Amino acid sequence: MKNILAKKSLKAALAFISVCLLLLALSGIAWSEDDRITKNIQKYPDVPESHWAHTYITRLTYDGAITGYPDGTFGPSRNITRAEFVAVAVRALLTQPEAPAAGQHWAANIMQAAQRNNLLDAGEFAQDTWNTPINRQEMAKIMARAAQYVRKETLDTKTSLYTSKITDFSGISEAYNSYVAQVYAKGIVGGYPDGSFGGEKPATRAEAAAMLVRLIDPSHRLTVTATEDPVGITFNPATDVAADGRMKLEKAEQYLMKNVQSLRFYTEGGKYYFEGYTTEVPEGFRNRISIRIIFMPGTGFPIANYNTIPYRAVIDLPTVGPFKEEIKGISSLEQINYVVVTTSINAINHTNTSYEKYNFEVCWEFSSGNDNRINAINCIKASIETHKFYDLSTIFTWW
Repeated sequence: MKNILAKKSLKAALAFISVCLLLLALSGIAWSEDDRITKNIQKYPDVPESHWAHTYITRLTYDGAITGYPDGTFGPSRNITRAEFVAVAVRALLTQPEAPAAGQHWAANIMQAAQRNNLLDAGEFAQDTWNTPINRQEMAKIMARAAQYVRKETLDTKTSLYTSKITDFSGISEAYNSYVAQVYAKGIVGGYPDGSFGGEKPATRAEAAAMLVRLIDPSHRLTVTATEDPVGITFNPATDVAADGRMKLEKAEQYLMKNVQSLRFYTEGGKYYFEGYTTEVPEGFRNRISIRIIFMPGTGFPIANYNTIPYRAVIDLPTVGPFKEEIKGISSLEQINYVVVTTSINAINHTNTSYEKYNFEVCWEFSSGNDNRINAINCIKASIETHKFYDLSTIFTWW
């Protein structure tokens, strides 16, 4: 009799639970994925719910991509090494590789998996640097490549509309700036409250968790607002182009000022550079920049002879985006008398054969030895049409 009663009680209890679950479902109550994750993972005493990275750390722990330390803590502010970050990325994006052979580094198979899936270039991190803390720009490169090759996301072609908000973007290495631009524009990696990115700063475990969750789950990505699109400048070929195909001064000014505002001359590691952003111009035109550096008297170069100027470069800039060039032949700033910069918008298919070498109607010229004045030179009339005042100290930052 007791067994019969027990079975009836069990059936009644199960029926009651089923009814309760049905009522919950009918009432619209549901647990989100984040709720389920929170209820089913290890709690880290040093990552309370109030911690800014709690959601990210919780998610990666639940997915088995990252773990804490033997004492139960997570160490959110501790640096993460190159090998550790790549390991977490591979586990989050791909699968857990097999354990390495005896005597191999614990991350050997992980690094190989990262290379096979284009997260890393072959030999990108030498094995004796695997235990080195990874920095933010190195992580940005891995994240950008993962977005492109693993998640098959489309590359953003207008990153300059976002990275203009990064106050230290000009200081990011050329090897990483395009990757930083991509992950910043996509909201995968953000900056600091002061507007900087801190590319060479060692990354923390909390930052690593945040980046990876934003990568694998776009719903967690940051909202990044673009600046004004320079291509949004209204352009009318009927009124903004001269008879021979050159862009008129009034319209060229709007594009050229965008280029001037981003231009920087600076020194780093004993070398000298200029860099900036190319503003995209209408089809049939291209941006060009010319740099001439004039040395001080007594440095071995005749001042008046144009052909013996120690540094001269004419560069067709990329269609759109960042550019950077090293200035060679300088051993110290004391050598430099002044720098002359000429910017122009070339008309690629202009029709004026008399001025073949000047396929632009006007060019803007300014000098570090000038009084903050930009001259607009009419190349056809060989005269200065107008001038504009601009704080050149924002350009020549090496003095």
